[in-house]
Amino acid sequence: MKVTLTVKADELKIAQLLSKFAEKYRMSYKLNRQASGFLLEVELDSDDFGEFIRRLNHLKDAQFKIEEIRGGGALDKFNVSLTRTNVDVLIGKEAIAKTDIDPLDGGVIKLSGELWLSRPADDNVIIKEGCKVRVVRIEGVTLIVEGVNEENV
Repeated sequence: MKVTLTVKADELKIAQLLSKFAEKYRMSYKLNRQASGFLLEVELDSDDFGEFIRRLNHLKDAQFKIEEIRGGGALDKFNVSLTRTNVDVLIGKEAIAKTDIDPLDGGVIKLSGELWLSRPADDNVIIKEGCKVRVVRIEGVTLIVEGVNEENV
């Protein structure tokens, strides 16, 4: 399994832990320095993952966050696609602009019978009222949209 973590700890302590753990267990790793700590990419057997996390917890003054886990254990046995929930299902949907949508003040669109605050994805574009738009992402409670046709903008 492959695990990506962000780690805030003493560099020497992390290096010693990784070296000793790699000697005893089948593990490869890549440690990259970042502005606020380290990005650690580890590849190890899923059976050894718990022990690795336990040892990481024992580093004095260390903080870590698991960013991503790929493969290993039950993840290898199932081919499951993630289900988007809540507002994520709005991405890719098309709607109608109820007002002009400009980069500074935004605007309003009607999507699935509800009114939503929106802003254009391109800061150099003003989308006209009544034009068809597509949701490209969500920032907070604001839908970021793009015009579906070139004549819409």
